[in-house]
Amino acid sequence: MADYFSNPPAGLDLHESRTASNNAIGIVLFVLSAIFVALRLFTRIKYHQASLGLDDHLMNLGLALNAGNLACCIAGGFFGLGKHIYTLGPYEMQQISIITFAYVFIYAWSVCVIKFSILALYRRIFGMSWLGWWCVFLTTGYLITNHIVLPLYTKPLSYYWSQWYGAKGVVQVDEAKFYLGIGIINLFGDICILSVPIQSVLKLQMEWTQKVAVLFMFLLGSFVCFASLYRIITIVRLTQTTDISWAKSDVFIWSSVEPSIGIISGCLPTLRPLLMHALEACGYDPSPQSRSSRGTGSHTLSPLETISKKATRKVNKRDVLDETQFTQLGDEGESDLAVDRDRSKLKPAFWRPEDDEVRLTTVVVARDARSGKSDQESMSSVEPGNGNGITVHVAKEFEWDERTRG
Repeated sequence: MADYFSNPPAGLDLHESRTASNNAIGIVLFVLSAIFVALRLFTRIKYHQASLGLDDHLMNLGLALNAGNLACCIAGGFFGLGKHIYTLGPYEMQQISIITFAYVFIYAWSVCVIKFSILALYRRIFGMSWLGWWCVFLTTGYLITNHIVLPLYTKPLSYYWSQWYGAKGVVQVDEAKFYLGIGIINLFGDICILSVPIQSVLKLQMEWTQKVAVLFMFLLGSFVCFASLYRIITIVRLTQTTDISWAKSDVFIWSSVEPSIGIISGCLPTLRPLLMHALEACGYDPSPQSRSSRGTGSHTLSPLETISKKATRKVNKRDVLDETQFTQLGDEGESDLAVDRDRSKLKPAFWRPEDDEVRLTTVVVARDARSGKSDQESMSSVEPGNGNGITVHVAKEFEWDERTRG
């Protein structure tokens, strides 16, 4: 152990420290992630007037675990993490090792819970595809692997932190290389989760420009992939140096930055109602109805006004439904309201429950059989209503002749 504390490289500034800057980065991003979670909860309660879902509860838990990540970063800095090891002693390195051991568990739980929250959000919007279940399996496997390998670091386990005082033991796992391998698996999982909504969005009946807009919203989570990639780079640097306290500080801070960015990215798709309200407050009404009433002569669907046919369920006559809460999705892509006006009968159909993050609007298209020209009529924009659901007007395309004009 004496080799770690002696013989610093020539020209190295031993007074150099990046503890304060790393802590500042971690604190700022954690505060931002907390703000986004608060906005998410506000949107759910204020505009959706709905109880919190599984994805919301998991995101709240992810934020709490990320607070533990930040606490470990700050505690490590207190004992010299971010300074050169040549200025520290066995006591400081022992404390840093103890914090590191706890930190790896907290980090693993935080990133996995956040991923589960994002997958639960996708399930609520699009349903669950085979890729989604694969991401669940991969994330669970990542978490289990950490819990199996970490207690096997050294034999006895206490040697992991007592080695700095010359205790006897055996190193069974190369810590830095294990971080590297598990970090690559984590990055692969991020890429898979990022790909989950792509297939569903591409199936939506909307223009390509609108599909790109929706995909852009979901692909904002790619920032998490960049954070995971840079974390791997910091781990590679750790494997190539003996200045452990200096190199490990970057691993610590990026292990806090990654879940913070994951929380922010996971909350963004849920904030659309709040954004629409903010735009309206600024004098811009983004609803299709307002655009039509201004005499545009056409109806343009907003990027989230069409839904996937995934996650439909069969409704029988015993179900009590409100026609403002559901829309029927036919086998041929046509839609129709299956609730009679007297609500005494329900036609057998496949229905999709209201979706908080997806706004539904439709258009009636009339085609003149002789001229071939089409007339578009904007029915009504869909508003949140009184908290019981959203109003859905149905899209149909039909031909008519002179007899139907009467």
